[in-house]
Amino acid sequence: MAEKEQAEVAEETEEKQEETPVKPSNELKVVIMMKEDKLMIGVQSPECDPVYETLTGTLTAALKRIPKLVSEAKEKWATSPRNPEANLPKPEPRPAPARASTASKTKTKTKSEQPTFF
Repeated sequence: MAEKEQAEVAEETEEKQEETPVKPSNELKVVIMMKEDKLMIGVQSPECDPVYETLTGTLTAALKRIPKLVSEAKEKWATSPRNPEANLPKPEPRPAPARASTASKTKTKTKSEQPTFF
């Protein structure tokens, strides 16, 4: 009887965990990568796909663009935090390639069969 009660408690606990909505994290990471006048800025948050953008300019231009990129990323994450998983068809197995016989590989060349360069 104790096992039955434990199973019921476990099921109730799982149901409560599934019903509890996941609170969005306030954690945010901003990434700036610079190479000459090319910039890539990005925003990342836990449990969400990152949002990146490239632009040309200076660090000042990138810093001015970040607040707008953060708000765009939050809007995107509100509707779909993760990109959908790709459901690609599995490739069909190919037959193994034919192999050359080992007899031809073990044949050694004599000195006269080798070319001389000097």
